Amino acid sequence: MKRVALFFGSFNPIHNGHIHIAQEVLRQQKADEVQFVLSPQNPHKPATELLPEHHRWNMLQLALEPHPKTIPNDIELHLPTPSYTAATLQKLTQKNPDTTFLMVLGADTAASLPSWKNADYLMQFPCIVYPRKGIALENNASETVLQNVSLQDISATQIRLEKKGDRLKNWLPKSVFAYIQKHQLFSDT
Repeated sequence: MKRVALFFGSFNPIHNGHIHIAQEVLRQQKADEVQFVLSPQNPHKPATELLPEHHRWNMLQLALEPHPKTIPNDIELHLPTPSYTAATLQKLTQKNPDTTFLMVLGADTAASLPSWKNADYLMQFPCIVYPRKGIALENNASETVLQNVSLQDISATQIRLEKKGDRLKNWLPKSVFAYIQKHQLFSDT
C-alpha cells in the first residue's frame, strides 16, 4: 500500500523550510511521497493576510517541480472554506482506498490536534512530527518523530515582512523568489 504524507498549509509563500521537512520525510523513508495540500483558508488564520490562491498555487508548483516525490495537491481549492483537515482526509480516502495517508505536522500543531474539528477522526491517521523551536517533542504511539532534523529558522510571516532581497533569496526557492519579484507580491523585493 502506498504511503502518502500530507503536508497541509497556506504556503503563504512556500519556503525552503517546508521543502527541507518534506525532503527529510522522504530521506528517512517515512512515506513514499509528500503531497503539499494548499489550504485556501485555514480556519485559524485571518484571510486578509493571505496572498491570492492562484499566486500561492503557482509558487507551490514552481517550488516542488525540481523535487521528486513532492507533489502539489489542490483538493482544498475545490472544497468549501474554511478548510478543515478532516473533510479533506475523508475526500482523499474515498478517492484513494489503496493509499495510507499520514499527516506531516510541526510539534506545535501536533499538540493542538485534539482541539481540531472532528479530532477523533483525525486521530486515526498517523502523524509525522517535526521539531519546532521551543516545543518539546512527546512520544506518542500515533506519531513518528523526524529524527536529526535541523531547524530552519524561516517563517512565511518573516518572509512577508522582509524588505531585503538577499535574505529572501536564502529563504525561498529561486523560482519562488523570481515569481514574487515578477508579480510584485511583497513590496521592496
